[in-house]
Amino acid sequence: MKSGKPGAKGDGQLSAPKLPPSSVSQPQSERSAAPRQGPGRSKVQTVNSLKASIAPLATGIATVSLGIALLGVVTASLAGSNVVTLGLLGYFLSGFATPLLWGWDAAAQRRGQVNPNFSAKRQYSFVLRILALTGVVVAIVHLLFVSTVIAERLSEWLFLAGLVEV
Repeated sequence: MKSGKPGAKGDGQLSAPKLPPSSVSQPQSERSAAPRQGPGRSKVQTVNSLKASIAPLATGIATVSLGIALLGVVTASLAGSNVVTLGLLGYFLSGFATPLLWGWDAAAQRRGQVNPNFSAKRQYSFVLRILALTGVVVAIVHLLFVSTVIAERLSEWLFLAGLVEV
């Protein structure tokens, strides 16, 4: 029972099944040069590495430093006319700005976690937390100086107006 087809059982020749070409058979340079194609992939893959911003940390350091510097100015000129203005400026810079910057950093890093290429910097948040606590202490000292000056001026005005006697 010989058939006329080559590779048939009867003629003694066996044929191998057809396989798709293997990537192993390609030279190394051809394999690495061809970009992988697939659903959702573009021809050129770009890695967009995003990092946490240092802007809140730098601004926080600047505000607390300015609050401490203003504390020195307020202490040196306790009898001056700008003590209340400088004291309130130092209070707002160190007491309010730094916790807001800490929140800005936390929100930005949480938003960045959506991107798989984002590299978070938890050290920034840690340093901002310490700066916020330092800023609150500096703000309390500013409030003490401002309240002392306002209390002295208010009592002097009440005495001069004849509403309070010594």
